[in-house]
Amino acid sequence: MAHLFIIAGHGAGDSGAVGNGYTEAERVRSLASRIATLGGDGVTVGDTSRNWYRDNGISRLNIPKDWQILELHMDSASASARGGHVIIKSGFAPDVYDNALASLIGGMFPGRSKLIVGRSDLANVNRAAKKGYGYRLMECGFISNAGDVQTFNSRMDELARGILGTFGIGCVPGTLPKAEVKPVVDQTATSQASGSGTDAGIKFTYAVKTEDEKVLPEVTNLADYAGIRGKKIIGIAVKCNKGSLWYQAHVLGGGWLPKVNGYDWNDHDNGYAGNGKPIDAVRVYYNTPDDIVSKHGYQKAQYRVSPVSQNYYDWQFDDETDNGQDGYAGCFGKAIDRFQLF
Repeated sequence: MAHLFIIAGHGAGDSGAVGNGYTEAERVRSLASRIATLGGDGVTVGDTSRNWYRDNGISRLNIPKDWQILELHMDSASASARGGHVIIKSGFAPDVYDNALASLIGGMFPGRSKLIVGRSDLANVNRAAKKGYGYRLMECGFISNAGDVQTFNSRMDELARGILGTFGIGCVPGTLPKAEVKPVVDQTATSQASGSGTDAGIKFTYAVKTEDEKVLPEVTNLADYAGIRGKKIIGIAVKCNKGSLWYQAHVLGGGWLPKVNGYDWNDHDNGYAGNGKPIDAVRVYYNTPDDIVSKHGYQKAQYRVSPVSQNYYDWQFDDETDNGQDGYAGCFGKAIDRFQLF
């Protein structure tokens, strides 16, 4: 059995490819998270708050030489382009892992004429080769192809288990069979919220303050997430480009703080949610303007958080408490380190 080191492509402000309501960076991070959950101690996920290509992470990586690296991506082209494949260093012969991954990804995402491609013009391929690491990059279908995206979302657990099996890693007993998938929205509904507002041009911009009093860079919709894995969030600020919203934070060991609707880290009363204590739950509510209601129906804020150094909780919708929703994202008593909103 090999130990698997996962790199999720893009991130740190780089969304990667965008298509069918999703971003590459967010989707491959969801897959990486699922692989880690199912694979347990057999998997290490590289810091997902980083962009491993841009910051030259592999060149500074220090892992055992018998570990295997898999970098996850999704491709983009025309809406008709489809299929997945594996990329290795040009001139290298595919090893047993490369061949098995190619068979897996070609079966789930058919459409490529070549399932293993040698490249010498990709930085991480070359960096890994120079370090002597076993490395391959896998394109998990085209994010620009609706069918590939549907397969990626609906069969994420199957893909994660297949990847683990390729490296001889068994699934952890008792792990949940359901993968984290961004909610599918009903764009035909008009009497109830019909989605996140992507089609209506709604942009949510948000940022967080971490326990070391640092305000991190802004994030828009699902271009990335706000936070640093392992660092508690003590403040959250949210705004939107259309309509209005309010949001609220629940602090560890305390209760719900007052609702706010501003976006100003210098305004301690209405500019952000937080009082300097770790936040363990968040609530967001979006007020849809009339012109968007008439064209797209009522919209809802969709958001989620993760407890420190753990996987995300389920997506929440505004402050709903029906259909199994809690009315907030989080769990009282467990500080959070990441926040996403769209």
